[in-house]
This record gives sequence, structure tokens and C-alpha cells, in this order.
Amino acid sequence: EATMRRSVELGSNHLDTARGYGTSEIQLGQVLPQFDRDRLIVQTKVSPKANAKEFLETVENSLENLKLDYIDLLGLHGINTPELLDHSLRPGGCMEMVRKLQDQGKVRHVGFSTHGPAQVVVDAIESDQFDYVNVHWYYIFQDNWPAIEAATKHDMGVFIISPSNNGG
Repeated sequence: EATMRRSVELGSNHLDTARGYGTSEIQLGQVLPQFDRDRLIVQTKVSPKANAKEFLETVENSLENLKLDYIDLLGLHGINTPELLDHSLRPGGCMEMVRKLQDQGKVRHVGFSTHGPAQVVVDAIESDQFDYVNVHWYYIFQDNWPAIEAATKHDMGVFIISPSNNGG
């Protein structure tokens, strides 16, 4: 709580977590209600699933854990293979569930995170289904430069993750 409070005082407003980050959503949910919601941009990430209803339940669980009425940025976590992209985009798939959540006001923007090959990232971007991408790029590893160019062309937000290759 002290760390979050100080961060917000200093101007930070973007909180990034994920279902796969241990108990981070639950921990954040214990303190998020103490903050002015309008000052925060909360991003959580949920892995795509072959069963779209299971995906929907996981997102709703994230909302409960975070004690939020809506998620500003919902990322499909780990679009690393063509199969995971397909689970996300196929009719009746994860993105259909995301659109329902958006219609209900529970999700504002949708993106994806990836450790996958550049072509999978570009394919996801070119689907025109996402608002942003969390992608690895750093000075020595520029393999994802075509993905950044594609995101720019499609007017998508880009979060550079692991800029010094930590965790990537």
C-alpha cells in the first residue's frame, strides 16, 4: 500500500498484473479500493483458452480479485503460437467474450502480450482485433521490429517489455 501510494503521489498511474503472477491480483485488490479509480490505469492479463466460457470465468475472477468494476487494459497473455491466436480470434472464442465484457463496461481496451515469434505477433496485430501489444524489444534484440512497425500502421499502443532482456 505504501509503495502504491508513493507511486501515485509521484505521478505513476499504470498498474500491470496478470493471473499468472502469483497472488498479485489479490494483493492489489486489498489496496485498490483505497485509491481514486479515475487516476489509475489497471492492466491485467489472462491466458487465452480453447474454452471461451472458461476464459470468461477467469476474467471475471480477475475483476473479483482486483475488486474492480472494470479493467482498463485486458491483455490476452501469451499469444505465442498460431493456435493460441486462433483460440482468441475464432467465432465463439476469447475475443467474442471480451467484446461482451466491453459491451457490459467491464473491459475498456483489449490487447495481448507475447513471447512468440515476430510473425505470430504481426498476424495478431493485422487481425485488427487488438488495441495494444506488449512486445519484447531491446537494443540487441530487434527481431520484433516488424511487429512494432505493424502496430504503428494499425494505430495500436505498444508496451515495450523486457527492454534489457530481464525475464524475456
